[in-house]
Amino acid sequence: MIKNTAMKIFISTLLSINILCISSFSHANDTVKLKKEDEVFNENNPPQITETNAEFVYKFLLAEIAAQRGDLNTAGHIYFDLAKLTKSIPLAERATRIAGSARNGRLAMDSANIWQKLDKASIEPKRILAELFITSGNLAKARPLIKTLLEKEEKTRAEGFLYLNKILSQVENKKNALRFILDISKPYLDVPEARFAIAHAAYSAGNKKMAIEELDKIESINSKWETAALFRGYIIGQEWPEKALAFYQDFLRNNQKSNEVRLEYAKALTNLKKYDEAKKQFLKLVNSSLASSEISLTVALLAIELDDNILAEKYFLQSLKRGHPQPAQIYIYLAGIYDDRGDFDETLTWLNKITSVNNEYYIDSKILMAEYISKYDSVDSALEMLSQLKKKQLSYNEKLIILRNKASLLLNDNRSQDAYDLMKLEEEEFKDSPEFKFDYAMLSEKMGNTLLMEQLLLEAIKLKPDYATAYNALGYSYADRDIKLPEAKRYIEIALSYEPNNHYIMDSMGWIHFKLGNLDIASQYIKKAYAINKDPEIAAHLGEILWIQGKKEEALKLWKNSLNRHPSNTVLIETTNRLK
Repeated sequence: MIKNTAMKIFISTLLSINILCISSFSHANDTVKLKKEDEVFNENNPPQITETNAEFVYKFLLAEIAAQRGDLNTAGHIYFDLAKLTKSIPLAERATRIAGSARNGRLAMDSANIWQKLDKASIEPKRILAELFITSGNLAKARPLIKTLLEKEEKTRAEGFLYLNKILSQVENKKNALRFILDISKPYLDVPEARFAIAHAAYSAGNKKMAIEELDKIESINSKWETAALFRGYIIGQEWPEKALAFYQDFLRNNQKSNEVRLEYAKALTNLKKYDEAKKQFLKLVNSSLASSEISLTVALLAIELDDNILAEKYFLQSLKRGHPQPAQIYIYLAGIYDDRGDFDETLTWLNKITSVNNEYYIDSKILMAEYISKYDSVDSALEMLSQLKKKQLSYNEKLIILRNKASLLLNDNRSQDAYDLMKLEEEEFKDSPEFKFDYAMLSEKMGNTLLMEQLLLEAIKLKPDYATAYNALGYSYADRDIKLPEAKRYIEIALSYEPNNHYIMDSMGWIHFKLGNLDIASQYIKKAYAINKDPEIAAHLGEILWIQGKKEEALKLWKNSLNRHPSNTVLIETTNRLK
């Protein structure tokens, strides 16, 4: 052990001599030759350093400087070397913890091994060493340490099994992990936590029968234990979600204060879209021991799903009162509620609470505010509000979002020329943005400038070679104009290769086959697209193919249903008028 001396004075003197040298070292290994880590360490031999001499202080300083610079690996190696030289328990512990932070498993293991040899009475180094052996898959070396820990720690044995269960889940060979826990737990089969660890390992190893048997045994010992009930519910729910609901109901019938099980039951109901039943369970939890801002928010969101804005408002406000970590998210929901009520002033009041440009919901709030202003006041007022945002505080992407939304407001107000002029004005600013070029291209086509549209889409593809939407737009435009059909097909095929489940691209593929005269293939693609999304333009295309195939009644029925849902869609109206 190191003798107690006036270390501060010594360090100050040493620093005055060596500070220039020390500051030039990028790694302590350049100047310090460390002992080989696999060298046999004998804790019974006398320490090589017994006082704060120059060698100790020098190495100690190097370790501290390395740690402060973030070079934890080097710092850990130096502390490991010092721990061996001094036989110091605190230094062995420090080496272990720094190696753990550096994620150097080998060094952490070597350091913890020295620590436990120097401090045989301490549980902590044995626990750390056992955990390192388990996570590295060396269960044989972990076994005696775990057995010792379980024997000594009677008061914390149950918690120990739960912790053991957690780290065993990291073992890659699940069958080895099961064999390990079966051996370790033999003396403690009257402890529910031991059987739970077996059940968990068994299920992970694919032995569901053993897992259920262990859970049955746990139930006979303690039928009210929520952790075991939650695991049983999880197992049941993986194969039969409805049966899991029945299990939770039965458990709660006998254990009405089991809030953790109730929470899981409520989540399961939500997943199965049983919103009314889920709401009842969440309401029981709102003022329970599990009450939190998150629970209040969940109840509010369920109320939104059920079109109950009064209840939603109540629990959004409760979530804010309970200190939800993302209040801006709730402000946006509350703004939506007041918009539904037609209360423009209150809508803006909630959105105006989001003031920091660094808030992740800042831009969303401004876009929503613009929509509400255009709705209650005018598009020009909305555009003016967006223009007043301080551009210097916004990122490039945020500026692009604002621009695209300005154009969208103008388009929705049937001001295509103004939207086009706006994009043209910003062309230089966003010349490197494929998204800008895509939007500008679509506006150019709308204004009848198809040559510019093609040029912009090709530029967008050059900037973003996997831009499926741009490939699709170019291919569809050719197909719709009955020009360059082989090129159109190639562009759409590329788009579909990037996004094979995109219903709009499927529709385009069907449309190009229709133009090429491949009606059956066209029908297959567009039917698949329509099954995913009953878009009115897809309905127009599918109906036209059916009409040409002679299935006129089917086409008329399809168009009628789509027109009922989208009575003002121009493509649908034009198609039906042209073919009827």
